[in-house]
This record gives sequence, structure tokens and C-alpha cells, in this order.
Amino acid sequence: MPIALMPKFSIAARALAEIDQTQLADQAGLPVAALADYEAGKHPLDEAALARVIAALDHFGVELLPESEAGAGLRLKFNRQETRQILGWEGEGGAAADDEVP
Repeated sequence: MPIALMPKFSIAARALAEIDQTQLADQAGLPVAALADYEAGKHPLDEAALARVIAALDHFGVELLPESEAGAGLRLKFNRQETRQILGWEGEGGAAADDEVP
């Protein structure tokens, strides 16, 4: 069973993925202020919003680890270079087409 996303895990996950609140909020479809308030412990997020944040973290390569004898945690699904490459590819844009290379 995956762990519940606590504010400190959200902050740590962003640090692991090297993303800011804006990137995570945009990917999760949340206002940046809502994510900031959640991470600051000011306001909780509902279950649907938390699920979107977890999916967004997964998109950025962060995996939530379930509770074990060692406790709950986070890890990168990809190393930092792979994560940067994937994010770079996603940002290239443009329609796929055959290259006309001589």
C-alpha cells in the first residue's frame, strides 16, 4: 500500500526531482497557492488533489515507498540525468515527422 503524501514528503520529493512548486502544481492541475499552503501545513488537500500530486510526482520520476520497518520514504525511479533528459524531450514540442537528411 502506498504511503499517504504528507507535506514534508511533497517538499522532499520536489527536491529529489529538482522541480519547484510551480512545476509540480502545473503537472497536478492545482493552483500554486494550494500546493504552497499544503506544504506549509496551512490547508489540507482533498483525496483527488493528493492523487493528482502523487501522479505528478510519478511523472517527474519520484516513487513513494510504503511503510516498512525502516519507515516510509521516497526514491527516484530514474537517475538525475535520465530525469533531465526525459523532461527535455517532453519540452521539445513539434509534430513528429521524417527528417530529410542528405
